[in-house]
Formats: sequence, C-alpha cells, structure tokens
Amino acid sequence: MAIITVSRQYGSGGEYVAERVAEKLGFKFLHKELIRIASILMSTNEDKLKQFDEEEFSTTRAFLSKYFDFGMFHDMLNTTDYSEKTAKEVAMQEAETFFSKYNPDTTAFDSETFQEMIKKIIIKASDTTNAVIMGRGGVSILAGVPDTLHFRLVADFEDRVRWLSARENISKKEAGERIKEVDKRKEKYFKHHFSRQIDDPMIYHGVLNLSKLDIEEASLAIAATARIKFKL
Repeated sequence: MAIITVSRQYGSGGEYVAERVAEKLGFKFLHKELIRIASILMSTNEDKLKQFDEEEFSTTRAFLSKYFDFGMFHDMLNTTDYSEKTAKEVAMQEAETFFSKYNPDTTAFDSETFQEMIKKIIIKASDTTNAVIMGRGGVSILAGVPDTLHFRLVADFEDRVRWLSARENISKKEAGERIKEVDKRKEKYFKHHFSRQIDDPMIYHGVLNLSKLDIEEASLAIAATARIKFKL
C-alpha cells in the first residue's frame, strides 16, 4: 500500500492540501475520521476523545487507564479477515482482565489510550489501503515503513493569523493567541508520544511553505512526488 502522511501548522490551510492530494491520487483521506473510528472502537463519544487529540493535548491529562479493543477495524477500512467470534472472545478476555484489576466506575480514557488506538488504526490503514493520513503522529508511527511519504506544511505566522481570522470570523488578536496555544499543544503532543520535535525537517521527505505555494500548487507537488515514488 502507498501512504502519505501530512503534518501541518495550525492555520496554514494544510488540511485542504492533504484532501486535494487524496482526490488527485484516488487515495482515502483520513483526518477527523481517525477520531471517529477510534470512538467506535473504544465505544465512547468523539467529544471525549478530542481532548486528547494533537490540537487539544495537555500533559496534565496523560494519566494511566485501561481500555477495551474490540477489533472492529474491518467495517471502516474494508478488511475481510474478520471473525465475529474472535472479536467477542477478545472483548471477553479484555473485559475479564479489566474487571479483575480495576473498578469500572473509575475508568477514564487518557492520552496514552487514545494514541495507542490511533496508532493501531493508522497501521491497519497502511496495511490495507492507499491513504493520505493527516497528523496524529503518522510520520513517526510509520517511520521506516516502505512506500510512505511524509510531508510538513508550514506558513508564515501572519499569514496563518489572517487565514484563521477570516475562516473563524474572529479578530486577528484572538487568532494569533489561538495559533500560539495550538502550536504549543502540538509540540507537547509530539514530544510526549514520540520524543521528537514536530518541526524537525529531517523526519519529513519534504517541507512546503504555503506562504509561497497556494493549495493547488502544493497538492500538485505532493501528488507528482507520490506518482514517481509509488510508480502510480
């Protein structure tokens, strides 16, 4: 399978580039869907998981907990090697282990639980489909995996402020403060889970400046690179 991971600075508009790349190549686009899939697999609400996502990350929430993995990737990722009996057996085994050690009334989802599930989903996707994966540490999770490309999308701070202000209909001051806060959360998220710096250019195949390239130009560049790399 061919996989492209895209990391982007908040307010750069990079998600639109990633989505357009997926369209040009006929790949699946996994972005917010990753949280949706995780919520299904963990039998919990999407909003509960969003607090552990990269743009909402806080180290104060990173406390130990336990979760159930019911192995339901098949529905979302079109896999066929699924046995309902096996899934039930796995669920029962995990439930028995859980209830023998923890009080279910005090169970809480945390950042480690969330990231472990996201990791499983990303790895499963990379094994079963061609995809463009947006954020969530895909560059580190799939580091060294054959047939992958990793890109970082950035933009000048003032351009990000203008973009977010216009998109969210907020003042430039508020947009700037929000960008700084999200940048800090993303840096903490990446460092906490992967012990790396998210802005390290050496972990990416390419870093594109969206203050110099528009969305179409950037998406064409990535798609062209993918066609050469993956021989599409």
